[in-house]
Amino acid sequence: MRSVRSAAAVLLSAAILVSTCACQSGSSAKDADTEEEFSEESSATDEAKDSASGGIADLINGIINGDDPVESSTSQGTDVSDVSSESSDPESVPDTSSQPAVTTAMTTATFDTDPAVTDVVQSAVPTLDDPDLEVNKRIKWMAWWDIDETTAAAELFKSVYGIPATGDDPGRVGRIFDYISVSYLERYDKLTTAIAAGDSPDLVPFEIRDFPNGAVSRYQPVDDIIDLNSSKWAGTKDLMENFAVNGKHYCAFYELSFNSLMYYRKSVIEYAGLPDPRTLFENGEWTWDTFLDMARIFRTTGDNRYAVEGYNTEAELLLTTGTPIIGMENGRLVNNMNSPNVKRAMDLISTLRSENLRYPIHENLWTLNPKEWAQGNVLFYADGGAWSFEESLEKFAEKFAWTDDEICVVPYPRDPQADRYYHNMKQDAVMWCRNSENAAGVAAWIDCCVTSGLDPEVKAATIRQSKERFGWTDYNLDFIYSLTAVDGSSILTPVFEYKNGIGTYIADASSSDSPVESLTKTVYLTGDRTYSQLKEEHFAVIDARINELNQMLSAL
Repeated sequence: MRSVRSAAAVLLSAAILVSTCACQSGSSAKDADTEEEFSEESSATDEAKDSASGGIADLINGIINGDDPVESSTSQGTDVSDVSSESSDPESVPDTSSQPAVTTAMTTATFDTDPAVTDVVQSAVPTLDDPDLEVNKRIKWMAWWDIDETTAAAELFKSVYGIPATGDDPGRVGRIFDYISVSYLERYDKLTTAIAAGDSPDLVPFEIRDFPNGAVSRYQPVDDIIDLNSSKWAGTKDLMENFAVNGKHYCAFYELSFNSLMYYRKSVIEYAGLPDPRTLFENGEWTWDTFLDMARIFRTTGDNRYAVEGYNTEAELLLTTGTPIIGMENGRLVNNMNSPNVKRAMDLISTLRSENLRYPIHENLWTLNPKEWAQGNVLFYADGGAWSFEESLEKFAEKFAWTDDEICVVPYPRDPQADRYYHNMKQDAVMWCRNSENAAGVAAWIDCCVTSGLDPEVKAATIRQSKERFGWTDYNLDFIYSLTAVDGSSILTPVFEYKNGIGTYIADASSSDSPVESLTKTVYLTGDRTYSQLKEEHFAVIDARINELNQMLSAL
């Protein structure tokens, strides 16, 4: 049975060392692009990544703290019937953590620096591009969450460049970063205002929902301060072309991570008499067809049984075709709304709704309910990448003493008609703001991120730390890392969706009523209109915006 680790080892944290680039939020931190919650009557409040203060994480922590006693455990599912799913005002859409809107920024929880990581980063020093670079001023970081300065990248930075001597915030003396706290909903307005006022921050988190729209006025390319032809960028150089405009690169990233994965309980699969998805994957048989067959069988095993629960399941499935609704080619946006691949994916998405195979979040106050998965009523919990396990699902395993192999994970099923196994991926990266006055600090930080992240000893130490802190098994975490490898060994081909990066007024990922978002959400959730009807309704305005934005990109 699973051993009970110390309380420190299971603390809910928004920062671990696995993801050293994305401003060190770590794989346990929810990326704002990972999922959205929707309301037909209001915009989303997917404010901070503050999952530690509410929502699903609180629901599960309540179980762990004994607030909701567990009656029994069966081979099919765990009895968590006393656990109340979170209540929410139906007129106000919660954020990505199923919590109400907040106006204060997230305070990042961090672990003490691991001595093993502190020592091992020294092996990465010789591979820094410019260890003699002078960084005299703290880096201005604008976000809704602070950066963890105990990570491998931070320790490498401090050991080589030292602590910057000056900065704008006297309260941050002794730190690498000056933290400019903004609420999530105001982040773009605050950034635009700061740039216009001549008080620009240096770095902000990368969000694909602001690309390429943000490249027009908020960000600048990094080509002049980072040598992207260096061997350390070789694995992602071609992928970075997806975020280049006129030959200039706006997003420098050295690794990929999953936007969302599909977690399942081994005993639930066995109880339903279904084949193991991981075995299907390894045999090349994990496809839309096998997934749909399993979904239909599971639906018949009891009342209110659903195949999958997640906020963006339909978008993830669509991208396995390799064709995003809005793509990017040669630095320009491409409208794929008429693509046969998109239409075919919409047919699958429609089937999941019409046969009631997906968890109906719109009928449950627009919130997810992970207890349904824990109890065996949902086959796949598909809401986020590695952080979903670390913040939520591992809590169930710890409380209910599941065996180490009970929770398993697979990517989304392959499109059987696609020429490759495509999968949506996200980039752990930062964006260099226009009018930034600290190019040296930005260059040093990005180089520390990539250098520490690629160093074999550092990477091994951070993976080991994740296994110790969050209960990852070799079977699951090593599998995830093998699929996100950028050295050509992964069976998956990354694909990116730009539909929410053309401007929030037309592509608000927070509202199922926005023209772009309604294309998939309506088909998946309510079925009020078909994709053909939605396309006819919104094509002209979306296409006009794409053309307008492409003209702006040409002028950069």
